[in-house]
Formats: sequence, C-alpha cells, structure tokens
Amino acid sequence: MFTHNLQIRIRRPPSRPSDLELIEAPGPTLTNGAFLARTLWLALDPFVCAPDAAAHDAVKPGDLVPAHGVGEVIESRHEVFGVGSLVVLECGLQQLCVSDGRHARLLHPGQTPASSALGVLGAPGMAAYFGLLDLARLRPGETVLVSAAEDAAGAMAGQIAMLKGARAIGIASTRERCDWVTRHARLSACINQAAENVSERLKALAPRGVDIYFDNTGGDLLDSIVAGEHLAAGGRIVQNTVRAEDREAILARSGHLPGNATVRVLRVRARDYEHRREEFLRDAIAWHGAGRIAAKEHVVEGLANAPAHLLLAMQDGNFGRPLVRV
Repeated sequence: MFTHNLQIRIRRPPSRPSDLELIEAPGPTLTNGAFLARTLWLALDPFVCAPDAAAHDAVKPGDLVPAHGVGEVIESRHEVFGVGSLVVLECGLQQLCVSDGRHARLLHPGQTPASSALGVLGAPGMAAYFGLLDLARLRPGETVLVSAAEDAAGAMAGQIAMLKGARAIGIASTRERCDWVTRHARLSACINQAAENVSERLKALAPRGVDIYFDNTGGDLLDSIVAGEHLAAGGRIVQNTVRAEDREAILARSGHLPGNATVRVLRVRARDYEHRREEFLRDAIAWHGAGRIAAKEHVVEGLANAPAHLLLAMQDGNFGRPLVRV
C-alpha cells in the first residue's frame, strides 16, 4: 500500500519552472483489471503544455502534466501485465501510475536501453520511419532535408534516409548539434541555422532541389523552404509537427503557389501506425543493435527536476530527447 505519490501538476500556462508544481498526492488505489507501475523513465514533450496541443486535450491549471513513460509493474490485477513486467504507457509526470492497460504495452526485449522506447525505438522513431517509407515513399538517390535533425524523430529520419540509399541534409540550431548530426548520425551535411543562411546553403548543397522535407518545426523555417523554391518537382513535405497545416495553407502563406503545384504535404502521426509497430521495431531494433542508428538523449535525474527540464525543452534548450530518470 502506497500512502503518497509524487506528481508534477500545472499551476498556470508554463513559462518558468514555478508554473509547474511538485505535489504529494494520495497513493493510488488499485482496482480489478488494472495494474500499478512505478515509473522508471518519463519523456518530456513540450507540445503537451501548449493550449492547442493536438495530440492531447488542452491542459488546464491543476492538471497532471501528460507524459509517456516506462515503468515496472509492482502490483497487478491484470491478466497481461504481471508483477515485474516492464511496460510503456501513458502515465503523466508522476512516480506511480495505475493503468487498465488500454494505453500500455509490454516493453519489447529489443528496446534496450529501456529509455529508447520513448525515443528512437518509440513514437518519434515510428513517425520518422512511416513518414519517410510509407507516406513519402522514399526512393534511393533522393535528397531528404530534415529540420531539428538532432532530435529523436529528426535524427531517425535522416539516418533512415541514408540507410535506404538517399542523401540526407540536416538543419540544427547550433554548431554543437550540427557536429553531432554529421559525426554521430552520419548525415551528408548539416546547416547551422543560427550562423548560416539556410537558403544559400541549400542552393549549394541541393542545387536540383529537395525531394522530401521532413518538417519537425513548421513556422518560419518551413516558409523559407517553400518560398525559396527548394523543393524539387514532385517534392513531398512530411509534417511531424503539432500544428500541422494542409498543403494550401503552407503554400499560400509563403505566397508561392504556382511553381510548387506538384508538391504534396503529408502529415505523419505515430499513433496512426500502431497496428504496424512490430514492422517498425523489426527494422529499427536491428539497425540500432548493429550500431547503424545513433540516438542522443538529454537526461535529468529525479522528478523534482522535471519542471525546469520541460521548460528548457519548450525553449529549444535541450540537446537530444528530453527524459527524466525517475
């Protein structure tokens, strides 16, 4: 019996760590058909605190901060999730989590370390995999451009492109991140958007245009890619962003409709491919185990450090997948 449960809840729309509070809630009660997990790892996704977050209901003051995590089952009245099982589940930023299993699955034996199930071998990796191979129909010899190329989805997208015989160019916001993208993720090139003219560098690196733009950021960078006519005829934009927009909105906002009439805008969501998870894991675990996929994690220790780490991620201050080791 657990008498208390540490949680991170929202005090007000977060702009500083004090807008999120660490509280001691009553210990959870287990019911029939449910299990209790002690969280080991928690992923911090900045979009979950946005008022118009698309993947979650908008959060309100007093709400538990939404989060996916990896946990160990410590009590169970569930047929599938027995005591000692490692699970990936929607749990929120908290120490203990009760689940009926609807938003949980057993950790795959190949998802090692366990934190990889929240990054390169989890939903971010799935978005990259199916976004490129299923939606965009990546072909060998094509040129793929990836924004936020150092984060979990971006790095995975760039590396999949290279593994499939394409050429991958990353965009990142610091020299340190670009160095990691080329040296560890081994992309063909990386543009430091803080120090270089992205449009000019793209003209030099991809004079015939970009076949696929894997968009992790949206906003001004997306506008500049479209308005700068950097997409080749028949180009595809794969959107892995919270506020995904349709093709007409993207092209109209840039004021450049005619020349890009053949461009396709595609939105990828990992949850739409849940039924094909094993297909992704088969390839991704093999690549990862063979050292062909690199992953960068930005880890802090302890739930008390989650608010500051989440705010850092919201300000693009993290370098790699933001995680909390509980």
